[in-house]
Amino acid sequence: MTDYKNDNVGDAPGAHTDPVRTPRGTRVAPGDTTSDTWRAETTFREAPQQELMDLGAWLAEHPEAARKNLKPVRNTVVLDPGVYYNRGTGVVERLFSPQHAALGHQLFRVSTKPDASVEEIRRKVLEGK
Repeated sequence: MTDYKNDNVGDAPGAHTDPVRTPRGTRVAPGDTTSDTWRAETTFREAPQQELMDLGAWLAEHPEAARKNLKPVRNTVVLDPGVYYNRGTGVVERLFSPQHAALGHQLFRVSTKPDASVEEIRRKVLEGK
């Protein structure tokens, strides 16, 4: 693993007065990692939402809720657009276009609408309605 510390700055080794940069000159500070594409996208529809990540963590802690309230996806090679819970990774994700499913997946369909509101998704997960 490469360490991009800039040890040549300042009097003491390891002193950093400039932002840390890679050998190509790219800034690697956490606040500077967003891309121009991310800034240009105004809807952020592809970005993971904190509410969905929290819901996935709750489902990982309560696996019986997924079996009871959600419809399992079986014998599917291509997933249709919608909202899915992946029990293998513990992630609730939105799919906006058809995608191939991995062999041996443990997916549950939450909603057939990928643009469903977080409240609608939460209600479906918690109540099965």
